[in-house]
Amino acid sequence: MIARAVALTLLILPCRLSGFPDGPSIDGTWTSVPARSTEIAAWKGRTLGLAISVRGDRVSIVHNWLDRGQVAYADTFRFVPGGKAVRSVVCSVEWPDNWLMGVLSSAGDERTVSGSWQVEGSDIRTVTVQPVVTSQGKTTVTTTREYVLGDGGNTLTLTERRSSRPTPVVLVFERKEVRP
Repeated sequence: MIARAVALTLLILPCRLSGFPDGPSIDGTWTSVPARSTEIAAWKGRTLGLAISVRGDRVSIVHNWLDRGQVAYADTFRFVPGGKAVRSVVCSVEWPDNWLMGVLSSAGDERTVSGSWQVEGSDIRTVTVQPVVTSQGKTTVTTTREYVLGDGGNTLTLTERRSSRPTPVVLVFERKEVRP
């Protein structure tokens, strides 16, 4: 009995030392559930898939905008939770968050992304500061995104709040590879 308990402890201990969370992990691939999400007319025909990767102290979140099932645009957010904001140069005028609303990214300008764990390994908040161009000129939009696990780690709710929009957008996703 004692030998079995010691063996079990030796199996579990490396997982805890390597930083794996005790509960479900946000790491994985996610598909959108439009029927459970905020309806935005501009997004009709496009759906959003997520690929979230947690490797050591680094997080990468890829927003894959799908048009008829094919990736039309991918937007990647890489950061170290609790670390300094990561700066990158905007390469495309397409701003996928508002692709049909006459709002464009300001290509060549810099955007920043930062993030922090709200619950270690499962719930995360990101803040993106990005220059955009509208018919009224250039402005900066701050977007706060909260990614929260639910249903034992099989669903993910993304709540997006923008400095330019009074109401949040709520998007619900299901894990592509369902975990027991």
